[in-house]
Amino acid sequence: MNERTNEAASSATGKGQTGILLAVVMLAFMGQMMLNPILAPLARMIGLEEWHVGAIISMAALVLTLLSQFWGRRSQKVGPKRVLIFAMLLGFLALGSFALVAYAGSRGLIAGFWLVFGAVATRGILYGSAISAVLPAAQSYLVSQCESEEDRVKAVGGIGAMNGLSGVIGSVFGGVLSMIGGLMLPLSIMPFMMLVALAVLAAAFKPSANARAVDEPAKVSYFDPRVFPFLLVGFFMFLAFSSLQTTIGFAVQDRLALDETLTAGYTSLIMIVMSVTMIVCQAVVVPRLKWSARRLLRVGFVLLSISGVLFLAGNTLALLLIAAVTIGVGVGFAMPGYNAGPTMDMAHEEQGGLAGLISANNGATYIIAPVLSTSLYGWAPLSSFVLVIVLLVAGLALCLLHPTLRNERK
Repeated sequence: MNERTNEAASSATGKGQTGILLAVVMLAFMGQMMLNPILAPLARMIGLEEWHVGAIISMAALVLTLLSQFWGRRSQKVGPKRVLIFAMLLGFLALGSFALVAYAGSRGLIAGFWLVFGAVATRGILYGSAISAVLPAAQSYLVSQCESEEDRVKAVGGIGAMNGLSGVIGSVFGGVLSMIGGLMLPLSIMPFMMLVALAVLAAAFKPSANARAVDEPAKVSYFDPRVFPFLLVGFFMFLAFSSLQTTIGFAVQDRLALDETLTAGYTSLIMIVMSVTMIVCQAVVVPRLKWSARRLLRVGFVLLSISGVLFLAGNTLALLLIAAVTIGVGVGFAMPGYNAGPTMDMAHEEQGGLAGLISANNGATYIIAPVLSTSLYGWAPLSSFVLVIVLLVAGLALCLLHPTLRNERK
């Protein structure tokens, strides 16, 4: 009886700590997501050009790509709490410094090279360094607490759901705050989201005693045959998804012949529908289905391929919303499969390196997609959507034909 009671108490404690860690992930990314709805008008207000904004985003993605494996391995060596506390402090410094740069630019105190340099250094390099630690540390810890594939799918699905939820809440919060107090109000509040996450970490997060420290965490090669097929289909998925995110606003305006105000509203609606669908799938549907990671990938890519065709053909708001729901369900299925699948074939000391590698793989697509998709759209508007279909169908073919992805684990 005592053993059962202890096991139940341990399980409840573990679930509580998982919830705390997922809340930290959401708060950390809200500091980024609050900026999304105000970034374009903010850039024009302080004197940044469009390509400067692209440089900031690409620099953050590049830093994330370069540092993710380091943070994943580091979290296994010193523990996730220490890594995440450092990341939150660095994130607070980065977003606070970016707010100061933006304020100085709005007052004409800095301009030209120094304005661009300040924005890239703070929101690009510093913030990219901070946020690159969050997902690898969270995933490597949660995966290390799960033995079964089903539990790992739930764990990484929870991370994905919190990431998506931060996008919805952060975008709404940022837009509302800017309407209440101008563009500087959300900028001023953003850094404090990192402090709230830091307070939650320091006060409530107590990593499990079962989380074994690793003296020498292993570095995982991108081309390791145990993980490469997963990374390749994940790269195709995120490159397609980030390309759609970049060009959907242009397509909405051009296909529906809308002015700027209606374009912003319709685009926001499509993105919110997409995000909410992804959250519901990862947090509610996937855990109840209890499918294997490989089955989730296969079904997810079928739906993703269908969504690509719908986005290509979509010339009404209704059709674009159907496409948004379809891609939301597709990503909601495929992402947990992509994140959890390779963990089952890796040793404990490789989990941090794998989590960092997955994060870096995703980040690399956000370096490529903005330039590639907008260039294609400028050349021929439909070509960027054809690229999306090609990527998703290629991913589906890999899921169906590659032995590592086709065959279920025994």
